[in-house]
Amino acid sequence: MLLNAFFLDFDESMHFQVAREASFYDAWLASRIHTHPPLVFLFYHYWIALGDSEVILRLPSLLFSIPALVLSFLWFREILGERPALVGLTFLTFSMPVIHLGALMRGYMLLLTFVFAALYLQERFYQTRSLRTLAGSCCCLILAMLTHYSAAWLILVLGLLALIRIVSGTFTKRMIVGWVISQFVLLGVCLIFYLGHVRQFVKSETQTNMWEFWLNDSAYDPTTTSPVYLAIMRVGEFIQYLSGPLRIFILGLIVTGILMLFKKGKQDSNSIWIAIERVMLVLLPLMVAMLLFHFHIYPVGHTRHSIWLTPFVVLALAAGTWPLLKRPSLIKNGIAVVLIVLWIDSFAYPNVWKLKTTQTPQMAQQMVSVLKKTIPAGETILTDDSTRNVLEYYLVGRSIVHGKPLGNGYTEYKMEGYRVITIPKFHFYLYNIETDWATFTEVFGSKSTKPLWLVYLGFETSDSHPSNVFKRFPPGKIIQQASFLDNQILQVQFQEP
Repeated sequence: MLLNAFFLDFDESMHFQVAREASFYDAWLASRIHTHPPLVFLFYHYWIALGDSEVILRLPSLLFSIPALVLSFLWFREILGERPALVGLTFLTFSMPVIHLGALMRGYMLLLTFVFAALYLQERFYQTRSLRTLAGSCCCLILAMLTHYSAAWLILVLGLLALIRIVSGTFTKRMIVGWVISQFVLLGVCLIFYLGHVRQFVKSETQTNMWEFWLNDSAYDPTTTSPVYLAIMRVGEFIQYLSGPLRIFILGLIVTGILMLFKKGKQDSNSIWIAIERVMLVLLPLMVAMLLFHFHIYPVGHTRHSIWLTPFVVLALAAGTWPLLKRPSLIKNGIAVVLIVLWIDSFAYPNVWKLKTTQTPQMAQQMVSVLKKTIPAGETILTDDSTRNVLEYYLVGRSIVHGKPLGNGYTEYKMEGYRVITIPKFHFYLYNIETDWATFTEVFGSKSTKPLWLVYLGFETSDSHPSNVFKRFPPGKIIQQASFLDNQILQVQFQEP
């Protein structure tokens, strides 16, 4: 239902722009300007041979979600047994972020496939002491790194957890040697990606813009909230992101699950170290995420970038049902089913079956139609990158368009006879043209106070409401306006502030 419910958003359009490049090498070069590794871009480069409609472009995520869910169940079952594993599987299947990511032209479901495969094989390595499963887990982690850089934190967490296993005395010398070799391989892969790609974004304008967005995408003000409390609450927001309106109930299950992991780990192994490792399997990723956020290295909260934490949070939630489900009982199983159904009814059901949105492909096509009727060919259009990405997909499709830097963060694109110029920020509401007037005039010169077309999409967010965007403009007048839903097409004439 969701594959064509929304227009191709700005992040998806960004993936499409790379995928449509003429050759594999061109696609790889185009991917390097983005803060993601190349695997998904290169996959889509070949996939679009099947078509470029919203449904076709999003279909891989839906397909990848199937092995991700199967592998998640196998991993949960290794640790908790079958019934709690079914609870974990059900939670993943009906969690809205997972449903949503299964209907996007993004690489998150492929990432989760590799992540759950790595976790399952790592657990099998602990159980069977087979170096083949260790090698398999290592390969899956490398593929995860090729898919999304958040896999680096997973590699870090699994390495630290394995140290607890080594201290517990459950590793043979052969296992220790194999594990050490695998860690050097994974460290080498991480260094290659950092030196070859990631380093160019460190302390860059891109990083600054991203953090400006991430810090504001929260109910907590980072300037007035204690750093420790802020980091904890950001993790809480991620749990709410996964669990929806019943977050207090879900949080209670997670806390219970942490205690049950300790109890079950001690019961299964008769080792206090293994029991600690089971607890840290949940707590350590969350602590790492909080530290990364505190030092502005990586975000956590109500964001897809935190999806690497999902396996550990869901493991704790599933473990929280272990006392209820460890022994067969019609009444206990019935209670579990009723609670699950109530949760689905409160979260997934209204967000899928009762979905109401204006952000449809038809709306985007209508917006482009209004734009063509309103703005004469050859005119200059000022927009933000989020709008430009979407317009590029619906305006020029597979035609390859490359930006020309104009200096000071402004970039020019040629699209269907229009000269489209983007501002230095991804969204208009993050940029104040009035306070940055000197930069604006450096780019536009004598045309700074001439009539100019301005276009942006509202994305159904209050941040993009005209009252919020217009207050960031210099004084001036609106000559012509053609609004469509929450999207704006304006001819404006700025005055010098």
